[in-house]
Amino acid sequence: MPDDRPLWRRAFDSVEQNVSPQIEQFVRTEQFADMASAMQRLQSQAQKRSERALRQTWHFWNLPAGSDVKRLADRIASLERRVRDLQNQLEEQGGSTNGKPAQPNRARGTRQA
Repeated sequence: MPDDRPLWRRAFDSVEQNVSPQIEQFVRTEQFADMASAMQRLQSQAQKRSERALRQTWHFWNLPAGSDVKRLADRIASLERRVRDLQNQLEEQGGSTNGKPAQPNRARGTRQA
């Protein structure tokens, strides 16, 4: 049966078949683990430096950085949890909110805009 694979694929498969066992043996060594760990540390340090530089650039132009947005999102989530807890407490005490926010008491004669 003739081989219908393209020439590039046959060449790739041939090289892979000869090189794969050696590569698999190398990735199981302590030397490879040390190199991978060092590369991970370098990548992490480079990412932190680039994030710091980008954050400073955004702040220079008086724009919010990703860390600012994340901090605000976390605060909003915390406030939502507190509101939900307060609603649950009100419902337990008999003051059902029916899923609607409570209307503030207004003084007579005042208008809402």
